[in-house]
Amino acid sequence: MTSRAALSVQAGKVSLARALSKLGYCSRKEAERLIVAGHVCVGGERECSPLRRVLLESALISVDGAGLREPQQRLVIALHKPTGYVTTRTDPAGRPTVYALLADLGQWVFPVGRLDRDSSGLLILTNDHRLGHALTDPEHHVAKTYHARVAGVIADESLALLRAGMPLPDGVTTRPAQVRMLGANRDGTSWLERTLTEGRNRQVRRMCAAVGHDVLQLVRVRIAELDLGDLPSGGWRRLGPDEIARLAARRAQSQAGRRCQRIGLE
Repeated sequence: MTSRAALSVQAGKVSLARALSKLGYCSRKEAERLIVAGHVCVGGERECSPLRRVLLESALISVDGAGLREPQQRLVIALHKPTGYVTTRTDPAGRPTVYALLADLGQWVFPVGRLDRDSSGLLILTNDHRLGHALTDPEHHVAKTYHARVAGVIADESLALLRAGMPLPDGVTTRPAQVRMLGANRDGTSWLERTLTEGRNRQVRRMCAAVGHDVLQLVRVRIAELDLGDLPSGGWRRLGPDEIARLAARRAQSQAGRRCQRIGLE
């Protein structure tokens, strides 16, 4: 196996705390407490480091002697996250979390990607870690569409920069993106639509600020083939079989791509 392939295998590992979350047992913070307290074993050996790297597909993980298994029933949820909510299970600052909106769900799900506290819109949550990985791995180029209300009206030259990809203050150059104006408002602000295939921290806000236009409101309206639609703010719904199948097809395409890559490296 070449060094590149070895790196690919290593990249497939996750921390033990994250593994417990993705297997639907508990949140990552709760998992960290269980691991440090000595409740978790890997391969029959007690493991007290939440940072231990494991492969979800093969690691034998148990909590208090009970082996963990992947959920038998796949659950995928679309949530319209309101502004002011964070996507963590708990928040030390006492801010509301999206889990307060899912109080009657009855089982653990984790967010697929993030939306910062000041943003709203479509957030997918699931108990299927493979689906979550397929939708968030940067190499899969999953499209996410946002509507942003910005200060002022962006000039054509600046729109061209946003479309072509641009360097950010941290030295990273963004990928090319689809950008179009949606209209101007009487208050001097305007709306634009942006479709990205990467998910850097606060990327839409940072790119608009780089061309001189602060983002005043940001709504995510689409992830891959899934639209926010008319789901009310704070509301959620279970995805139907056809919707899940379309998202799962992306996972299958990603797995096929990795197999082809491994064959080419051998």
